[in-house]
Amino acid sequence: MEPNQKKNFILLMGGFIAAVIILMYIFSLRSQLQEVRANQSRYEEHIKSLTSVQQTEALTKNQAFLETFFTYETTAERCQKIRPLMTDRGFKATHPSGTKPPESKQSVKSTMVGLEPFEHQPSKTEAEFFNEFKLSTEYNNVSNTETVIVKTSLIYVKEQGWKIDDVEYVGELTGRPTS
Repeated sequence: MEPNQKKNFILLMGGFIAAVIILMYIFSLRSQLQEVRANQSRYEEHIKSLTSVQQTEALTKNQAFLETFFTYETTAERCQKIRPLMTDRGFKATHPSGTKPPESKQSVKSTMVGLEPFEHQPSKTEAEFFNEFKLSTEYNNVSNTETVIVKTSLIYVKEQGWKIDDVEYVGELTGRPTS
């Protein structure tokens, strides 16, 4: 072989070896990328399932509390039914300072319809809801319906689940039809 042919052959072999190395590197990168994507989607699904479970549990507890708190036949019945859903601090928030839960069997009826909760979750163990709904109250056969906003704060208590830790009456929505 002539020196020129040798040179071309070496360049050709070097190019071939470089192309093989580049192809192997590309296939290695592709397999690594596929592995990263598979891990990423597994982690995303895992994170999504964890957050949705907690949010769903908090939302469910919030709705159960509101339905119990605002749908009752007597105020004594209401107090008895909401107690298991709340922390001590939350239960105290349902009564004005210095008063005890009513024990009488007064003729007060209340119903709640059209609940629209808006959630804010500052951490994994805390959730806050602004709840908008129509509240109908009947006292001594006089009925009143209004659209109200109530803020509820929930905390996650180990081995007990979500509990209502604070209740705050925000106000009424005026200028909206109640029917």
